[in-house]
Amino acid sequence: MKKTIIAIALMLVSMAAFAKDKKEYQIGTLAKVPLHVGGKVTTGFTDTTSCNSGLLGVHCTGGIVDDYSGWLVADMPDGTELVLKRCVGGASLAAVMLPCDQPFTLALTEEDGTMVFLDHTWGHHDSAKNLETTSKVLYHVERHGGVTYIMIPDPDNPKKEGSYNPVKLPRQTAKNAPPQAADNVTAMCASGKLSADQQKQFCGH
Repeated sequence: MKKTIIAIALMLVSMAAFAKDKKEYQIGTLAKVPLHVGGKVTTGFTDTTSCNSGLLGVHCTGGIVDDYSGWLVADMPDGTELVLKRCVGGASLAAVMLPCDQPFTLALTEEDGTMVFLDHTWGHHDSAKNLETTSKVLYHVERHGGVTYIMIPDPDNPKKEGSYNPVKLPRQTAKNAPPQAADNVTAMCASGKLSADQQKQFCGH
């Protein structure tokens, strides 16, 4: 009896773990959107020169590094530009946390066509670097402490997931254009410009 209870308990734990692993996945398309630095403002410089004695005399590395701030700007597929976030360049700690030298940003297009920029969560696994862009990807959404994360399984090891912070773009609304006429036959038939024969040929009466 005791063994049966233990077996049932183990089975329930296993089922709970299996159910926990069954996340609600969605499908989307991953792409790389090119970035450039806009509004660059020089804030000074940092001397990173380091000199040490060697067999052939003094050997120096590093040099003068320009410090600056700016904005990361995305070159959107439709030819427009979109300012994403502030960035910092140079040799400071801020430049490590908010680097300007990012050639692209990952963008996830959801099934309904909504594009979401993915900002890799600092200190977490990056699975997207092993993924081909412009390909379908499965992902799921997690929320912790009021923060939303996009989780993308690694293609080499699906048990590992990359964590990304989504930055939603403002949804662009199409301008309300007047409906276009399918043809001009109806208008011409009512205009009185057609002869009797043309009226019969084109307008059916």
